[in-house]
Parts: sequence; structure tokens; C-alpha cells
Amino acid sequence: MLRADLEDQLRRIVLLALSVSTLVGCAGRIDAFTLNRLVPRAVVGGDLEMVCAVGEGLTYPLEAVPSANNPPQRGLIIGGATSAMCSELSAWELELTTARAEKLLTGDAQIPSIKDSRYASARHHALAADRYWRAFQAAETHFGPIGEECPKFNARRDEFSYIMGLVSGMNAMLHDKTAGGPVGVPLDVLPRVARGAVCLDDADWWSLPGALQAGAWATVPGSGPSDVDAWALLEEKAAAGEASGVRVARAIQVLLASNAGRTEATEAGITSHGQSLNDTPVNPDWRLLDEYARRITLHQSDLIWTAAEGYRTPTLGELPGAEAEAPTDPFGADPFGGDPFGGDPVEEPTEAPAEEGTAPEETE
Repeated sequence: MLRADLEDQLRRIVLLALSVSTLVGCAGRIDAFTLNRLVPRAVVGGDLEMVCAVGEGLTYPLEAVPSANNPPQRGLIIGGATSAMCSELSAWELELTTARAEKLLTGDAQIPSIKDSRYASARHHALAADRYWRAFQAAETHFGPIGEECPKFNARRDEFSYIMGLVSGMNAMLHDKTAGGPVGVPLDVLPRVARGAVCLDDADWWSLPGALQAGAWATVPGSGPSDVDAWALLEEKAAAGEASGVRVARAIQVLLASNAGRTEATEAGITSHGQSLNDTPVNPDWRLLDEYARRITLHQSDLIWTAAEGYRTPTLGELPGAEAEAPTDPFGADPFGGDPFGGDPVEEPTEAPAEEGTAPEETE
């Protein structure tokens, strides 16, 4: 209840700030506020739910700004993408509800329960698709048609807005496909994302542009060069991204491999992501994106665990059936191996020992 109150207060603060800026008639100022103040604060935090709540409160005020010359499209990219995450998280929870019903329920309750959670999940996937699609459209409005000419970036924040637009295009298509296509995201979005990704430097953006390109080629057969193994390239980019401490490329590899039914690649990616979290600290400047990546991979792991065992992932990186070390019970065996304040216990003799050279007295 406290968390809901805090999120509601945050929405009100954002709406108030944006309303004041609107009254002074400066759309560009709102766009700058979003990119220069909100985004830098958000990306260093790891609270995905809080950020998606801000996106939900941000989008409509941005769309309402009356300006023909300088609409806040970069802010709309961020607002659309982050608000879509709220719907995405809800869809994932309902997918797990479906998986538990399939695994654990029997009798007359099973089929209605499965159908209900599937229908509810599809609705949230459709909403996520719509929000991501609107973010992608805002990116095209600001930067021009994605996949044609590379735009001129004035600052690093422009590149960030652009790459968020590319990710939104990919996610819009995936969610729309899962929901049954109610939004109507065109199938050529992924090839366009692949062409647009070359406008960004892999080294600057955690191998994410290369992962988007390879992922698009892998998902749409024939869309990439004939001499390139797209799945192998995607794995290469995912491994490189892990070393940066921002593991979005790995999450894309796990997500796309799962959608394609590539079980071994999905499980290997989950294991690698979990190991990377142990070996490589998160990049503190981009904690939010690394957390988003972790949640993507964790959800795919949760689906595997729930199908096998009926419950979620105990530890990201572990798979059902894998050998695990037995936990140490601190209250089991005596950790001191005996009395910590003395030597080994000595038994008291029951009779005096016989003197050397004499035999013990015989008793009748």
C-alpha cells in the first residue's frame, strides 16, 4: 500500500512539473527536462516498477503540448518505452499464472484457469505492443524513417533516445505477435531496426546495436547476409555485452532464442547471464537497463522452472535438474567438534591400576 502511494505521489509530481512547463508554453523545455533530468536520474536506479509508473504519468502530458515546431518527440520515445514496461511486467506475471495452472491444476478448474490467464496476458501484451509502437513512431518522427539514412546526433542523449526507439520497435513486434496482432505492427520492423542499428557504435552501447541487428537477421530468415550465421553472431554480441556490466544484448539473445524454440541456446544464455551477474559488477551509470535485462532473462528462466517444478527460479543461472551443493546447516553437526573449552573427555578409571610387575588381586 505504501509503494502504491509513493508511485501515485511521483506521478502527481511529474504531472505538476509538466503542467507548469506547458503553461509557460515551451515544449522544448519539457523535452529537455525529460532527457536532462528524468532520464539521468532514472537510469542510475534499479527500480523498474517506479520508472514505468513515471512513464505512464509522462506520456499524455507530453502529447498534449501545443507546439508544431518543436514537439517533444524524444520525451515521447522515453515515455512510451518505459510505460510499456508496466504492461510487459503484467503480461509476464500472467504467463507464469498460465504455466502454474498447466503444471499444478487438475480437473474442471484447469482449463478455465488456463484460458483466463492466457486471455488476460494477451491483453497486456497488446497494450505493451501499442505503447512500444508509439515510442517507435516518435523515434521516426524525430530522427526520420528508421533504416534509411543515419540521423545526425547532436549529443549522446540523442543516441540514447534513438537506441530506445530501436528496442521499442523490436519489442512492439514481439508483443503484437504474442497478442495475436491487434496493433498491426508491420513485419518489416525488424529488418528496419537491423539497418538502423548500424548508425550506432557497438563499443559505446554495450554491443546492443550489433545484437539488435543479429537478432533481426536470426528472427527473419533471409533478411541478413547469406554468409553470416545470425545466431552465432547474436551469441557473440551477447557475450561481449556481458563484459560491459549492461547485459541487454544477452537478454535479447535469451528472449529471441526462447521465442524461436531454441531450448539449448535459451538455457545456455540463462546460465551465462547468471554467471555474468556474479563475475561482472553492474555498470552504475546504467543500472536500470541492466536490471531490465535481468528481468527479461529471469522471466524466461521462471517459465522453464515453473513448467518443470511449478515454481519460479530460485537463483538466476540455475536450471531445473542441475546438481546443486547441499546447503550447510549451521545448527546441525557440532561446529567445534567437541568441547571448545577443554580437551577430549577423559574417562574416570573404575579401579586403581595395578602396580608394575604385580598381578591384580583375584576375586573369589
